[in-house]
Amino acid sequence: MSYFTTQNLNRISWRYSINLKSFFKTAVRGFYKESNEYVVNWYDWKLSLEKSITSIDVHFVNITQPTYTKNGNEYQSFLVIRVPLNILHKLPFGSIWRKGKSKEKFELEHFTITFNKASNLSYEHLNGTQNPIFNYKEYIHASDYKRFAKDANNLLVIKQNNLNYIVHSLSFFMAHYGYSSELKRLLSTYNWDKIEEKLHLNYNVPNVDKPVILPRSLSQDDAVFLYHLRYDPTTKHIVKSVSTNFLLTKESKRYYTIYCWHEQDITLSFNGIHLGNTVLCCQITGISQPQGEPINLVLPPAKRHSETSESDSNETQYKIIVHQPKHQLELLDIALNPVNNLVTQSVIERLDILGNAREINRISPEINEISRNDYSTLPYDSPTDFSVGEKQGKTGLTGIANCFYDTPKNTLERSRLETVWQHATALRTEMGAVVQWYTPKQGFNETDDFVLISLEEVNKALNKVYPPSVLVIKLQIDSRVFFVLSFPENDNGTGFSSVVYEPLDDFNNDKLIKILIELVQLGSIDSDYIDSFNGRMATFIHRVGEQNNWVKNGLNKLL
Repeated sequence: MSYFTTQNLNRISWRYSINLKSFFKTAVRGFYKESNEYVVNWYDWKLSLEKSITSIDVHFVNITQPTYTKNGNEYQSFLVIRVPLNILHKLPFGSIWRKGKSKEKFELEHFTITFNKASNLSYEHLNGTQNPIFNYKEYIHASDYKRFAKDANNLLVIKQNNLNYIVHSLSFFMAHYGYSSELKRLLSTYNWDKIEEKLHLNYNVPNVDKPVILPRSLSQDDAVFLYHLRYDPTTKHIVKSVSTNFLLTKESKRYYTIYCWHEQDITLSFNGIHLGNTVLCCQITGISQPQGEPINLVLPPAKRHSETSESDSNETQYKIIVHQPKHQLELLDIALNPVNNLVTQSVIERLDILGNAREINRISPEINEISRNDYSTLPYDSPTDFSVGEKQGKTGLTGIANCFYDTPKNTLERSRLETVWQHATALRTEMGAVVQWYTPKQGFNETDDFVLISLEEVNKALNKVYPPSVLVIKLQIDSRVFFVLSFPENDNGTGFSSVVYEPLDDFNNDKLIKILIELVQLGSIDSDYIDSFNGRMATFIHRVGEQNNWVKNGLNKLL
């Protein structure tokens, strides 16, 4: 039997953000039963290219019906689906899937190791090896031994504390080669000239020493990787070699190796399992950054409206509404369709920065003024699913799934809405409050996995782009009822203050929508608007500090 079906492991909840139902229904091997649960247990080594998307085969074990019998022999019930490499960080070993969704994963032991490519790191694969690097017979079913013995993944073997730590090469690639999955797609899809063009590696900025120019599709955390790729010849040689081997792999059976792109020590944290004298890494949770001089990161140019300025070009400028919430508005449907819609949705997985974070100087270029007369709305339908790869249109039904690791470094950089919810729930103990989040469709809920209300349609109607969503929290303290309206930050860290409101009578959905429309229309939390509620509405700001409960600060103004 396989490890995940015999060890009676505890399950833990985790925040998923994608729906892979279409991939499960079109599995490349195995038998799919929608009602059954499947657990991820391996990635194939072969890559394929479809519609500018590099894809990989992911192996699952059926944990509802682990085995089946054929001709008197027992076999493992399994499933293999082919998914874009961009979303591999959302399919760690041990994650449990049912009907295309994952809400749980197995609770595994946590490890932290340090290695260097010059000392305790080597690369080995199972294919043709007389003495395999780890006892895979403790991990998989006997019917799978023959296939696993032919596996050509060039695995990382890290020796520490008399143990061999085994890291799958693609898990390491996703965590080590920058934070944006789009970066990994580019490196695994295009030739080097195209990669240099898309990553702006040869562009310069006047009066900026060693600039790193951030492409719009990447995360600011990619600055460290891009800096070394541009200014460190060793890094460039290594990354170019890895990229070339990816391309050759799709054309032949040539192996690829995911080398470390810098020579400093790497600290890696992960969830894994003991298999004899080895530990198999199942999900990387943190990685260190190479240290060096501060990085001058040049951000993409911003554009703002101007009522008076004239455009230097007669070309119509299009407004693109980009959605990048920290919490799900609704479940995403990922597809392999070409991207043909300008709407973007983020697929985020947390990856901690271990040790010191590299200093990054963020440089914003001069803002381009755009006259409203030359600024029009591009009509489009809301996308029905999301994909990755190159855009092939603007008004179709497949939006962009922008996948990357989120790197919470300190309290200031945590999700504002997450903190608001934590401060609200703290009042359950401190003030005996009943605390619930609310959406029109899901009603009132007490779970921590809160859902936001999208303000997209309100923004479109009012020709606005902020705020994109709102978190609504109901607080009941004794016989009094309050509602908290909290909005996400802008990309530059600014945004609306949060609002606390005490209705005179029963609060219904229509009243909520009316208040939200008024706030979006005002474009700010206006003091005159607050005063118009005659002491039944107040604001609170999001200043970080010990023993500073934001929600309680707002409530105290009304109590």
